[in-house]
Amino acid sequence: MLCFHVRVSALVNQMSTQPVRKPDPSPRKDRPIRLLYGLLVVLLLLFAGTMGALAGYQDGMQQVADLQNVSGVDLVQEQFELGVQDYEARRYGLARQRFEYVIAHAPDDYPLAWSLLGEILTIQNATATFTSIPPTLTSSPTITITPTRDLSGVDSIFNRAHALLAAGDWDGAIEALLVLRDEELYYRVVEVDDSLFTALRNRGEQKILLLGDLEGGIYDLTLAERFGPLDYSANNYRDWARLYLSALGYWEAYPEQAVRYFGQIAAAMPGLRDGSGWTALERYRQSLIHYGDQLAAEEQWCQAQVQYETALAIRQLEGVSLTLTHIAHICSPPTWTFTPSPVPSGTSTITLTPTVGPSPTQTQTATSGLLTATSTPTPSATPTLIPTETSTLAATETPSPPPTETDTPLPSPTETATSPPAPTETPSSVPSETPSPLPTETPTP
Repeated sequence: MLCFHVRVSALVNQMSTQPVRKPDPSPRKDRPIRLLYGLLVVLLLLFAGTMGALAGYQDGMQQVADLQNVSGVDLVQEQFELGVQDYEARRYGLARQRFEYVIAHAPDDYPLAWSLLGEILTIQNATATFTSIPPTLTSSPTITITPTRDLSGVDSIFNRAHALLAAGDWDGAIEALLVLRDEELYYRVVEVDDSLFTALRNRGEQKILLLGDLEGGIYDLTLAERFGPLDYSANNYRDWARLYLSALGYWEAYPEQAVRYFGQIAAAMPGLRDGSGWTALERYRQSLIHYGDQLAAEEQWCQAQVQYETALAIRQLEGVSLTLTHIAHICSPPTWTFTPSPVPSGTSTITLTPTVGPSPTQTQTATSGLLTATSTPTPSATPTLIPTETSTLAATETPSPPPTETDTPLPSPTETATSPPAPTETPSSVPSETPSPLPTETPTP
């Protein structure tokens, strides 16, 4: 603590002994003025530099112009002299170029250039061999004119190309016309172009409709379009061929799109085919089957049924027919309705086989609720046939009236059957209150 107090006292003494600095009496109000002076000096320097550069540029341009004038005059004079030398050496083409340059740059300074240029033009345009004597020269140049080219060979090629066009040989006609164009580029240009257009257009149509070369047909029609506009039919053939090639990109991979595109082509040009021989109609039918298979795999039975029915409308196939029957049964299952059928009526005949032995005597007694049959064997030396029992069942389609209750039951008839007469059984027509059981037969030894 003592040390701390000592240090504090020392600091206080030091601060008290140091002189206090007074603020700078110079105010800061003159700083904008100094900045303004500096800016003016900079602007003056820039102006002086710009004016000096402009003056130097103008001086340089003037010097360049003077040099160009001097060099241009010298160049014109040099070309004139060289032109005279070329004229004397009978190099008329080169001399003509030199004199034209001299006249273009100094038309009034070289009148001899005009006269010599006229002589050169006369010589070059002459149609016969002659000797021209320049008025100021002693030499007499002789010009030899090249004879006109014989075009009989080109005419024969053109005539042969037209004969091939008339015969429908488009390949030969196009080849002859191209040879003609190589031999003589400007020979009957309009007629050659028309012939090329006709040959290319017809060959493109032939490739698309007959040969199945869709790409080649499209290429030929595109080349023909450079010589003239295509007609409506040719444009249609090219558009359908392009659509067919586009539809091939969806074949088997995207059957829904294939059905869409091939359906359009099959409606307009069913016989259009490619190099494989598949027609648009056949590809449409097969695409329908592919699409139906895809829908069936997705269990969209009714939509698959529509596709199979459309495919079978084009051409019948046994396998597709069976598939359609199965899918139609799943899409529209049959509904069962109960229809009451009438009870059949008829006569049943029971025939018994003859036996050797005693012939039983059957006695049937019908009571009000029980029918009892008693058989008694009787000896017989001869074989006796068991009688044939015929029972008749009657049925009506209308239901019988409900049973009526009676207080007093009717007496039941008693029937005795002996052999040989056949027994007949007549049940009571009025039912009793208590249903009677089935008749039973009890044999008696």
